[in-house]
Amino acid sequence: MIISIQYMRAIAAILVVFHHVAIKGRQYGTDPMHWFNVGGAGVDLFFIISGYVMCHTTFNRNVNIARFMQARFVRIMPLYWVLSSAALLVYLVMPEKVNSSGGVTSIFHSYTLLPSSSKYLIQNGWTLSYEFYFYIIFSFGLFFSGGMKHLLPSLAMISLVLVGFYVAAEDVYASFLTNPLLLEFVFGIALFNFYKRVQFNSGVSFLLLPVSVALLSYVNLTGGFDVRIMDYGVPCLLFFVAMLNFEPVFLSLREHWLSRTAEYLGDSSYSLYLLHPFVLVVCSIVMVKLGLTDNSYVFVFVLLFSSVLAGCCCYALLEKPLIKLMKSRIGTGRKVNDQLQQAR
Repeated sequence: MIISIQYMRAIAAILVVFHHVAIKGRQYGTDPMHWFNVGGAGVDLFFIISGYVMCHTTFNRNVNIARFMQARFVRIMPLYWVLSSAALLVYLVMPEKVNSSGGVTSIFHSYTLLPSSSKYLIQNGWTLSYEFYFYIIFSFGLFFSGGMKHLLPSLAMISLVLVGFYVAAEDVYASFLTNPLLLEFVFGIALFNFYKRVQFNSGVSFLLLPVSVALLSYVNLTGGFDVRIMDYGVPCLLFFVAMLNFEPVFLSLREHWLSRTAEYLGDSSYSLYLLHPFVLVVCSIVMVKLGLTDNSYVFVFVLLFSSVLAGCCCYALLEKPLIKLMKSRIGTGRKVNDQLQQAR
């Protein structure tokens, strides 16, 4: 386990929650987060993490492509489908409570994660479409060994982005396939290969951490360059490097309760990421009923605290059991298949 990545997962998820809390505040006329405009950067940090982690989990291993994709499916889809089904029930009864910021909701695209100009039942699912797209490209590199395993997928993604720059991608699928967000996965791959050759240096973090925060603050105040890879991708890249270089420090503090709490938040970050839109809707309705929206800071605290608590509970009570169940089913299926092969 890489402790710094666990911390970054927690930070990325909480940034996204803050982003949606700010939106919810504007919807209910209480807007203490009006100054906060960079919560979406959590998604970009997640993408960089994915690029790094996929390299880390497959390094020096002979990984079967089918098993690799199966593992990714088990990790992501069961919880997503369960929560999407819950969102579907809400949508059938109270459609205005799903994607309350507006737009058309597509049930088909919600379950398939295919790119769409419509919204998903859980709108955060659009990022999972890019995750699986990255996994597919990355999996082809598993045919090769050594540096080619990571180089070829990286070159493929860079090439796709370049095509998008030179060819107008007005079609939804063309825009999706050539989106510059792919470069953030490449950032993660490049950093993994860099740190295979270079030792961590916590001194670097004392330089890069304030620089990354300053860049993101500049984007927050000015709106940045209106190019996501520059506004969010570059600051998140520097932040990732800074946090990674603090790894020896984080390891030395691992037994502290704050570290254990941050690790658990990292573990539960996927549940928090998917579940918090439900929590924000319910908490907002309850607070309106109780007349508690007048104090905007209480509104923000309740929404944030409830989201984090619900995410932790969802991880312990739903996500982990689902993954365990799926793995046991897959393991049983493999055992039966092996027995059939032997019988033949």
